[in-house]
Amino acid sequence: MNNESTISLAKFASRFLGISGKNLKYLTHEDIKHLFPNVKRSTFSYIQKNPGELECGNIALVEDGRQVIPYYVPKISFDYEANPLNSINHKRTTKQCIDYAGMKIYELKKLLNVRFNGYHTSRYARRELEKRGVELKKKYNRNEFKKWRKDYERN
Repeated sequence: MNNESTISLAKFASRFLGISGKNLKYLTHEDIKHLFPNVKRSTFSYIQKNPGELECGNIALVEDGRQVIPYYVPKISFDYEANPLNSINHKRTTKQCIDYAGMKIYELKKLLNVRFNGYHTSRYARRELEKRGVELKKKYNRNEFKKWRKDYERN
């Protein structure tokens, strides 16, 4: 298949599926499969047997940057509005749960720095240290300082 006859997935989604937005460039074929289950895919063997389908525009070769998949072009109704697509996450990361109970006291104290870890991480680390009975702030006996100050002022 020629590289000239392919269309990008962002163009296919904006032209035939009616979506728009900046996040279209992060779409993959799996996203289209989950977001639009009614969009049908074709096979390359069917295109080789029926090249007229590709020439007439009934099938489009769509690439997402990694792979090329043939799609049947959906029929366009001209009474729609483009919907912005803002909820696609391009990083596909799963949220990791940190086991604070299994950490050592030294590791928990390193997590207290909000500058490098974030507020929630340091908050949960502080709670775990408080559960273990570790004092995070130095507590001074004010009465001893008052006595020391009085003794200093007398001399």
